[in-house]
Amino acid sequence: MKIVGYITFCLLLPFVILAQPKNTTSYIEQYKGIAMQEMKRTGIPASITLAQAIIESNSGESNLAKTYNNHFGIKCKLDWKGETTFQDDDTKKECFRVYPNALSSFKDHSDFLKNRPNYASLFELDPVDDSAWAYGLKKAGYATAADYPKKILKVIDDYELSQYNFPELANEDTIKTKDTLVISKTDTVVISVAKADTLLPKMNTPVLVDTSTQNISLTSVQGIQATTIPNNSPIGNLKSIGSLSKDSVLTNKVNATSIVKADTLVKKAIYTYPKGRIRVNNVLAIWASANSSFMDIATIYNVPLYKLYVYNELAETELIQEDQLIFLAPKKKENDKKVHKIKAGETLYSISQAEGIWLSALQQYNPNSTDKNLKEGEFLYLFKSDNPKK
Repeated sequence: MKIVGYITFCLLLPFVILAQPKNTTSYIEQYKGIAMQEMKRTGIPASITLAQAIIESNSGESNLAKTYNNHFGIKCKLDWKGETTFQDDDTKKECFRVYPNALSSFKDHSDFLKNRPNYASLFELDPVDDSAWAYGLKKAGYATAADYPKKILKVIDDYELSQYNFPELANEDTIKTKDTLVISKTDTVVISVAKADTLLPKMNTPVLVDTSTQNISLTSVQGIQATTIPNNSPIGNLKSIGSLSKDSVLTNKVNATSIVKADTLVKKAIYTYPKGRIRVNNVLAIWASANSSFMDIATIYNVPLYKLYVYNELAETELIQEDQLIFLAPKKKENDKKVHKIKAGETLYSISQAEGIWLSALQQYNPNSTDKNLKEGEFLYLFKSDNPKK
């Protein structure tokens, strides 16, 4: 019978292992809103609240959580006036708080930390510094386990809980990159296209250059607006670009790599984003122009300056070097898109930004890919594949 039991255990073990992450993901989805709400109310990082709840309640599966709605293992203490239950913990038959629902447990956890003098030092910490809070909790005596901070930080990292330290994220829409056409000789002139499925102008539509003002104009092209070419642009010497003919485009519809050049057809990845906060891979970000100040962005969006450099994997500089996405929260390890189709001119870093995942993760999933051997039209993994590129 022992052998049969052991074989059964071995057969069921993979399913148990798989079930735990799924349970945790469901638990996060169920309670992340409360954690963000409590962060707004008390200043306790949502990532810390969620990680503690996951650890203390075993993702909601513990007896205390399921039967008594106690998701943080908070013991009675002398000031508790509510219902109680007795469970074995550090010693036998210890007194634990009982709550009418999970929300009451989360709120009491926040108040427990907020109103006790030994936790006062926590609220002097950076509200999005997970590491400082994790070690601060241990120092203040929340848990007896020596590795408690490491457990918290591992859960935060594994489930990317830091993103929930930005409650405004829930109010932003996910943004898809807009497609563009570019007409260029030596300078690039971007012509924005309203929709990705907008039909190109009729064949042989004249595209002219006014050499007196150095402006490009497209005759009778609805929905397309050309930007002004700088007065010192070499393209001002161009008398006429000619016309958009059937042979001048890749397809009869605009796509993200359709570009017309003065003499030859080229492809270049160009992205445009709306102003203000957006979400890329469900991570809060903005589109920032070259020479924008990191300090200004940190101040406007209430993000610690050093975190901006960390989130965007950039060296500390005063100004942004080129137009790019700037993330206001940690990027993710993976993207649900699974793959990225490489466009001309892209680098591993630009792809990691465009897809909202860490550069190190992208390199891990595509170990043989470098900036030098990226080929247009090929694909990069955006997740940990069982069959990585060889």
